[in-house]
Amino acid sequence: MLFKKYLSEMDNANREIRFMRLLVAGLAVLTLIEGVAMAKLAGSERIVLVPPEITRSFWVSGNAVSREYLEEMAYWYAGLALNVTPAVSDYQNKLFLKYAAPSEYGRLQAEMGVRAEFLKKNNAATQFSVRNVTTDEKNLRVALSGTLVTWTSDKKAGERNATYLVGFKFMNGKLYVSDFKETSDKNPFGDPAGSQS
Repeated sequence: MLFKKYLSEMDNANREIRFMRLLVAGLAVLTLIEGVAMAKLAGSERIVLVPPEITRSFWVSGNAVSREYLEEMAYWYAGLALNVTPAVSDYQNKLFLKYAAPSEYGRLQAEMGVRAEFLKKNNAATQFSVRNVTTDEKNLRVALSGTLVTWTSDKKAGERNATYLVGFKFMNGKLYVSDFKETSDKNPFGDPAGSQS
């Protein structure tokens, strides 16, 4: 009887050991699967930039962006650069430059700095009202035509029609500003050959 009890306890112990070994092997396989899944996900983060206010649908794919997205972003960047006062110019320039293409950062920083210094020196503010948007999807450029109003202190110093070009570079799934300059209604994209057909 003692012998049977001994064999029974040994069988139970052996079953427990087998169960534990299977459990450890299962957990090891599960850990390996999780490790492989995490390695695949590492580096595949997605950064989504959207304008502060979305007024229409748009899309972004691996190597292209929709016309609507270009127009929304150009409108937003033009607002940062042209709807400014001396008090907010530094902040808006810093925000604008966060999205500057690395290869153009220095040039854009210098141009934005000159504009900010002019506003501070003359205690001036500008406001740009867009009336027309022209898009060149292929070259990632948007021309914004409208009215630029300049205020000095509390008086309107000037009002004129103006056209600004916002150029972009699409790198690593992100849209960067590569150009921001004033052009003309006749040549909104500032092409060296002259007016656009």
